[in-house]
Amino acid sequence: MINSIKSDRQGRILSLLSESELLSIQEVARRLGRVSAVTVRRDVAEMAERGLLVRRHGSVSRLGAGLAESPTTRHPIEGQIGDVDAIVLPPIEGRGADTLRSMVRRRRIPFLAESSEQEGGVYIGPDNFAVGRELGNRAGRLLSGQLKSARVLLVSLDRLPNTRSRCDGFLKGFSETFKGKVESWRVDGRGRFRDALNVSLDACAVHPGINVAFGVNDHSILAALEASDRAGLSSISGFCVGGEGGALFEALSVGRKLRACAALFPEIVGKMSIDALAAALDGEELPKSIRTPHAILTNETLGEFYQRRTDGWALRDEAADRLSPPSAAAVPTTGKRVIGFVPHYPAHDWYRNMMRAMRSRADALGMELRVAAPQAGIAREIGELRRLIVQTAVRKVKPGETIAINAGEIGLMLARELASASDVTVVTNSLEIMEFLAGNPGVKVILTSGEYYPKYRCLVGPSLGALFETLRVDRVFLSVDGLTARFGPSSADERMALAARRFAEAGREICVLADHSIVAVDANNRIVPLRAVAEVITDTGSLPADRLALAAAGVALTIADEAAATTPQTASVEADAA
Repeated sequence: MINSIKSDRQGRILSLLSESELLSIQEVARRLGRVSAVTVRRDVAEMAERGLLVRRHGSVSRLGAGLAESPTTRHPIEGQIGDVDAIVLPPIEGRGADTLRSMVRRRRIPFLAESSEQEGGVYIGPDNFAVGRELGNRAGRLLSGQLKSARVLLVSLDRLPNTRSRCDGFLKGFSETFKGKVESWRVDGRGRFRDALNVSLDACAVHPGINVAFGVNDHSILAALEASDRAGLSSISGFCVGGEGGALFEALSVGRKLRACAALFPEIVGKMSIDALAAALDGEELPKSIRTPHAILTNETLGEFYQRRTDGWALRDEAADRLSPPSAAAVPTTGKRVIGFVPHYPAHDWYRNMMRAMRSRADALGMELRVAAPQAGIAREIGELRRLIVQTAVRKVKPGETIAINAGEIGLMLARELASASDVTVVTNSLEIMEFLAGNPGVKVILTSGEYYPKYRCLVGPSLGALFETLRVDRVFLSVDGLTARFGPSSADERMALAARRFAEAGREICVLADHSIVAVDANNRIVPLRAVAEVITDTGSLPADRLALAAAGVALTIADEAAATTPQTASVEADAA
């Protein structure tokens, strides 16, 4: 729940920055609404660390603001991915990943799942277990004559199946070839240097005899070796899967603690991704999976694959030719096509190198690569799904009806869709909804009484219900912050929940508008029990188990993106999205 809300909020911050080069923290908080400056500062700090924006004193700016646009200053996060022809998705975590996959399903576009398998995607990457096992075999043989017993620290990233497989494979391979006793301790470095360093320091303090370290990526092993230096562990041998970029290659070239790396070559993965999608867009069927190459690099063999240049380490052309599969990609015959890529850590060397290769190959094929932060893509897709939800709701409104719409973001979207309605009466406590519909000859607007609540630009409080003592509405469309079978519809704000309850009590039928980021989420304040709700309009991103629980409670479910696909309006919706 928290991750989904945060992803949506951060996506909205990026959207604001796409309109303005520089905004103060206070201005961002004001324009977001319902968000404190403290929360915005925390989001901005996290997003700046991930390379999504630039943090300044008391303000924030978009990447590249004020810079001349050139190949050296252009940052890879350049746009949205809602209208791409094909997409590459890394293993993004949380419900936001489901949102992006929902977009792919809705648009029926080719989808490559990079590094880790994902539902609906064609996996592109190595056999992670086999790679880890091969490296473990090599490490076990190398250390058999040097150590009597091995005390192994495994720095994993447990949330992702691909990194878990690398860790499992390394330990399996090491145990197969090491001639001696093997003890191991596994910690979760979360894939980030700072977190990996902290847990590795703790492990070194508790187990001072650690003499072997393995990391599932560059950051993990570099952090483990840094921890060993701080702990005074001079006799330790490091191994990793990755080979993402310069820092790892520098450590390997020194030949001190880092003994070997199973390199996965982001440069080749990027090129293969574009080739595969180009072929798919030209009518070829994607294979069930696409295996990418790997090689074990050591201090002695590093130079056969990479060379140090003035601008950093680069894969040798002859190595790339040797490792890359034959390419039969051609320019798609249907014109210039757009490939989307959504790296979750765009500042990491892996994704920098992969994006560079993707862009080069796309340019060579006459295609466009469009790269976006996951938050931006998630926010856009949530917005599109909400648009489908309110369009579905509008089709249920008949001439002559009186409907009620409480204050809320999706309620305002519903009001915009009602702009062309005729002979409809709308009751609302939202000043924004009233202002938007004012002057529309086909819609009569009735504003409730109540106390002005500036935080949401609406009316709340006990007197709000006075109108409903003499008025009954045909249907109430509720904007909510959460919806579960156990707790029902709910709101994060107590005063908003009480106002929504008055609306619900005045309706002959209650319809909850809830995209999948809201379903299965409990906000703090219940509006009404679920049994009071007649219908929920949601999208296919909501989990089947959650929809089943709502249906079992007697609620009618309408899936907006499925309904849109069976109506004549679909074509116009698709055209608008494109």
